Amino acid sequence: MYANNEIGVVATDEGNRQVAKEKGVLFHSDAVQAVGKIPVNVAEDGIDLLSLTGHKLYGPKGVGALYVRRPQSARAAYRAVDGGGHERGMRSGTLNVPGIADWARLAR
Repeated sequence: MYANNEIGVVATDEGNRQVAKEKGVLFHSDAVQAVGKIPVNVAEDGIDLLSLTGHKLYGPKGVGALYVRRPQSARAAYRAVDGGGHERGMRSGTLNVPGIADWARLAR
């Protein structure tokens, strides 16, 4: 968690990031509470995957995004959401196409 909305702590996760890098593991940051409120620099912070949500950025509720730094990271992320069997296939049901389109329009 990049920033905690309840206690106001901003955590750079330096220790976790170093361990992940040493072990060759991707570093994911839940930055839902941070993006759009405080500066977030994925390059400086060594973030490979970053989660954010639309409603915290004046977009629609129920729409989120996953920032992927490198194609290698994308392949790992796709493995996590691969399938089509909903819960057992690690994939959600019907996508919120109008919400996604609205957020894409707002992001321009």
